[in-house]
Amino acid sequence: MLESLEGRRGVVRAKPPYPAVAGLHQRPTIVSNVLTFATVPNILARGGAWHASLGTEESRGTIVLQIGGRVKQPGLVEIPFGMTLRQALDEFGGGIATGAKFKAVQVGGPLGSLFPESKLDLPICYDAFARAGAILGHGGIVVYDDSTDMVDLARHFMAFTADESCGKCTPCRIGSIRGRELLELV
Repeated sequence: MLESLEGRRGVVRAKPPYPAVAGLHQRPTIVSNVLTFATVPNILARGGAWHASLGTEESRGTIVLQIGGRVKQPGLVEIPFGMTLRQALDEFGGGIATGAKFKAVQVGGPLGSLFPESKLDLPICYDAFARAGAILGHGGIVVYDDSTDMVDLARHFMAFTADESCGKCTPCRIGSIRGRELLELV
């Protein structure tokens, strides 16, 4: 984002220096997303200790989730870190849609993680996801049912990755294109 704002190609900057030290035009810059800024009013009103008391030891506070796909109640919800995928889908998504049979849940967008039903008791927090070899990403959750063609879904994910690659690193620039080509053969 900073590179783009400075008129250059939008590629990731090497760190350090971190944006808080040398960001936009080499001046200290806060780089956060809307979800981060949305937590500020509650923290100011209730205090940092209150916010830190939410969540888990390694993932403090809350996360905003977008729940969609084959659930009864798609929507946007803010939860404390540590709630399981199953709890979030049941409590806020209303469970699997009527007549659907659960197949998988995707967390974090096309570059995120896909989980089978056996992993629904995984806590939603950075440390638990890291231990599972997964990423939480932006908190988007999509539930797929038994009508989903997983190979077609993989094609979609790989096409997205190939199209959105910044082109800076070879594994993503070339690998995503080769992955898309391989999946097109299936």
